[in-house]
Amino acid sequence: MIHTISDSSHVVSNGLLNLEFTEHNVLKNIKSGNVMVNLYEPSEFEGALSNVYIRVKSDAGISFMPLMHLNHNMRTFRTEAGLVGWETTTEAFRATVVISLDAQSEKVFFTTQIENLQQDALKYDLVFGQDLALADEGGVKSNECYVSQYLDHQVFNLEHTGYVICSRQNLPQSTGNPCSQIGSLTDSIVGYSTDGYQFFGKNYRFEPTPVVLSEPTLANEKLQFEMGYVALQTADITLAPAQQSQSVFYISFATNLEGSNVDKAGDLDAIKAAYSAPAMAAATEQTLPSFFLNGYNVLVGDELSAEEIKHFFGEERRFAEEQDGKLLSFFYGKQKGESRYVTLPAKERVLERSTGHMVSSGNCQDFQNAVMSSTHGMYGVFNSHVVIGNTSFNKLLGVDRTSLNLFKYSGQRIWVKEGEDFRILSMPSAYETGLNFSRWVYKYQQGYIVVTSFSAQDTSSIQLDIETVNLSDALEVIVTNQMVMGNNENDATVVVEHKDEYMTVAGDFELMNSVHPELAYAIRPDASLAEVSLVKADDSVRYVLFQGKVQDKASLTIQGALSADQLTAPQALDFAAEIEKYQASQHALINNFHIDFENDSYNAQKLNDTMQWFTHNALVHYSTPHGLEQYSGAAWGTRDVSQGPFEFFMSMQRYDRVVDLLKTIYSHQHIETGTWPQWFMFDKYAKIQQEDCHGDIVVWPLKAIADYITATGDLDVLNIEVPYTSIEDGFAFTTETYTLFAHVERQVKHIIDNLIPGTSLSCYGDGDWDDTLQPANQALRENMVSGWTIPLTLQALKTLSAALEGNPDFAVFVHKINKLAIEMEEDYNNLLIKDGVIAGFIHLPNKDVDQVEYLLHPSDKKTGIKYRLLPASRSIISETFDKEMADKHMAIIEDNLVHPDGVRLMEKMAKYQGGKQSYFKRAELAANLGREVGLQYCHAHIRFIEALCKMGKADEVAQNLYKIVPVGIQKAVPNAEVRQSNAYFSSSDGKFNDRYEAYRDFDKLKKGEVAVKGGWRIYSSGPGIYINQVISNVLGIRFDNESLVLDPVIAKQMGKVTLDFTLYGKPCRLVINPEQGTYTPKRIELNGEELAISLMPNAYRTGGALIEKQVVAEMLQDTQNELAIWL
Repeated sequence: MIHTISDSSHVVSNGLLNLEFTEHNVLKNIKSGNVMVNLYEPSEFEGALSNVYIRVKSDAGISFMPLMHLNHNMRTFRTEAGLVGWETTTEAFRATVVISLDAQSEKVFFTTQIENLQQDALKYDLVFGQDLALADEGGVKSNECYVSQYLDHQVFNLEHTGYVICSRQNLPQSTGNPCSQIGSLTDSIVGYSTDGYQFFGKNYRFEPTPVVLSEPTLANEKLQFEMGYVALQTADITLAPAQQSQSVFYISFATNLEGSNVDKAGDLDAIKAAYSAPAMAAATEQTLPSFFLNGYNVLVGDELSAEEIKHFFGEERRFAEEQDGKLLSFFYGKQKGESRYVTLPAKERVLERSTGHMVSSGNCQDFQNAVMSSTHGMYGVFNSHVVIGNTSFNKLLGVDRTSLNLFKYSGQRIWVKEGEDFRILSMPSAYETGLNFSRWVYKYQQGYIVVTSFSAQDTSSIQLDIETVNLSDALEVIVTNQMVMGNNENDATVVVEHKDEYMTVAGDFELMNSVHPELAYAIRPDASLAEVSLVKADDSVRYVLFQGKVQDKASLTIQGALSADQLTAPQALDFAAEIEKYQASQHALINNFHIDFENDSYNAQKLNDTMQWFTHNALVHYSTPHGLEQYSGAAWGTRDVSQGPFEFFMSMQRYDRVVDLLKTIYSHQHIETGTWPQWFMFDKYAKIQQEDCHGDIVVWPLKAIADYITATGDLDVLNIEVPYTSIEDGFAFTTETYTLFAHVERQVKHIIDNLIPGTSLSCYGDGDWDDTLQPANQALRENMVSGWTIPLTLQALKTLSAALEGNPDFAVFVHKINKLAIEMEEDYNNLLIKDGVIAGFIHLPNKDVDQVEYLLHPSDKKTGIKYRLLPASRSIISETFDKEMADKHMAIIEDNLVHPDGVRLMEKMAKYQGGKQSYFKRAELAANLGREVGLQYCHAHIRFIEALCKMGKADEVAQNLYKIVPVGIQKAVPNAEVRQSNAYFSSSDGKFNDRYEAYRDFDKLKKGEVAVKGGWRIYSSGPGIYINQVISNVLGIRFDNESLVLDPVIAKQMGKVTLDFTLYGKPCRLVINPEQGTYTPKRIELNGEELAISLMPNAYRTGGALIEKQVVAEMLQDTQNELAIWL
């Protein structure tokens, strides 16, 4: 069956602003050129978030109804002038809304006319809501959350008209910094809110109704979060019988507002003068949007009893979370090493970020494979963002763009027939996730509906299983699938072809076809879901529907392929077999890691669960780069891939993977400059990259290859030949290849060429690791030095020099980098350090070394910021500080930067002034206190743990190791808000409504008086780096050419530490006894035989033990071994 929908649109325009409506008068977008005023475009079967609500007030309470879409008493029309309107008629009132534009300016008016049809007085108010982006379309559709983080709102309370909201997009767009003012021309506005989370609320995941509309007032509080949505509430209006009233809301838009957001509202008289009351009469009537599946008709699973929870998930309750006597979530496992995570609906009612999951096919351990992945959402998103290969351009299914379940047709959904209607499965009774699966349990009628979505280990396949348990009748279902076949919805013409038992899906998205002309997907429903319908617009399939009756179980299998010869009929998968194979593969990857602490089994098990989930997260970042919030991605940051994936595989002794990483990284080095793009796509879309980069980027591949050679002694890697990337040739690879050593020489030349004249210090360029501190102008780019980049560079140079020392083939090169390191370290000590404290930055006006200006330093009077973490922690890690300086700076960190939820980047944040820029871009532009802006970026906390290990501070390591682990976080961080427990969060954000409140009350964070929230999830180099810290620095298992290094840093409070871990390919149990001390082994035995050891150098303490690799390898047995270490 084919359902045909129209793709035609109706545009109301004045040449400056365009209002685009669907054929059924749904407001699709408001645009000025390429700039979107609105944040979301609705799907074909849903309404816009922009709306006017009437709230009728009586003794019975508040009843409300949307007036622009959609209610059962509505008709929609167009006026003689082509304007769009809606009319709602009930027994109590008639409401008409017409949208119009000023003829000569960028102003939109929503004229709302209410007539009292009842015999009594009608008391009501109106609520107007508008989702807001004020950003270029490409950026909006890449990440609505990110766009919203830079949307500054200023609230003004005017004398006669009440609240007005002035919003500015602080992130520069194609037109500058777009802005808007939203208010009322006619009524006093007594209530407002600024974010969709305030308006729609967390309960929208359960019931598709904005809960706030039942409250007396809107939030009346400015919230700068991740869903720009301005809502205004009028004062109460009372109409006598037959009386009418007209209210006018407006959006006054401008393409650019220079400097910062306004400090007073715009001229209301000018806006009033631009308003011309539209004709409210209908000239032509349009049909309302309709479809036989109603997204407002949701099915929520009934609550499970304790016995039912036990039935589905067993009796084990690891890290159980409870609140107000209700179980929220827990972990359990069916076998040793397995970690499954269960979330119950009670947790979803309090979670800011709804629980989600990402699954990938088992070939995800090698980025060069065509990896199949899918994103799941607890509230009934059974698959979304289904993609093989490039996660931006190769999508089969659409993305779920919000965390509130606002759009019910996104991705893959299931609808259940009940009577004559279908209900969409929404919030389940319980939601379970494992490494490669999600399971939704719906308690329904007298039984259960169980839905499982999982990925295969050996094929690029995803399967959906629908099962019924104890239902008296077969369950009639429809599975809807939103087709994309490209980057964004409706970008491509999607073609579906029917085969014997399956169908193929292809698309004509130009970019995708230019790279993968044969890319296609195959979908195979089993016999019980074989009734197929297509929803088409013109020649393109927008949705594929599978319908049938489920007696016991029905399955739908999706397979992807990048070439035609790889696409075969999908084979049904067995869930239990795929779970077992996937778990076994990951357990082998992490060397069968399992740990126990004699005196702290709770935290030991926390590390075991964390190892499983952080490995999962690290593999997502490595081979299918995107996240739950940051769904666009598909690229590696040069800095990130040189850390997270690199360190993860190094710690797991997977040097084959490391070499593949190095080859790919170095092939993206620009031949013209010797440096790298900030980020690049690593697959066949390699030409898509960011040309410029921060000043530290060139150092990271150098550090990586130096660390690899140090650990393996493999100098042959330098003879491997790879191409460069040519900027002038459109980022194509060069036809000629060059040895990695030639690449390294070019890299070092770039470092030397970009030293600030008169010094041996690298210029800051476009920034360093902290993305919020990108320089605000060209002078700062050229004349500033990062206090972090320099010790990082020194570490890379010295490590590489030591690795190549003594080999005559590299003697000249080693002399060059030694000379550079000596001169750089001298300037580091003379220029970057003042009064015994390292500066965050130094500024050399006119590149004059006699006029050093210290920023983020106790002498800094301009920013007022005294201390920056990164230069201090990296100077310790790199051993650039001497012991006295290391001790002093560790004390500074502990006194000023360590907080209950982790270490912060600075002791105070950059001052925010509505988007005004002085020194730094994002730190002064972001209106939301999230990610690096909130200063607790977990990546930096992990490096702090590394610095603590370097100094042998075992107690502090134990105190800080769990602060950024989501498993049972409240025990480690008492002021942490509830969050998803199995997903890495990239930042810990203070619970402040905006930057001004955060700046004023920042000291409360250090006291633990303000709650902290989890930031963006999964997509980060952090999980890989954390795993490396645990293995290489806390447990101290490292490799140095022909030697094994054992350098654990273990607090005595842990007691004996027992670790199962594969060493040199053999199973081994390491037993670490912190007896005399907490670091530096005093005695080591392997299988009862004492080993000869020597000590590694360490600038701050006695170092780790060095044991000859050959001795260890010869003594290791094929079965269990025991390596005992006494500290």
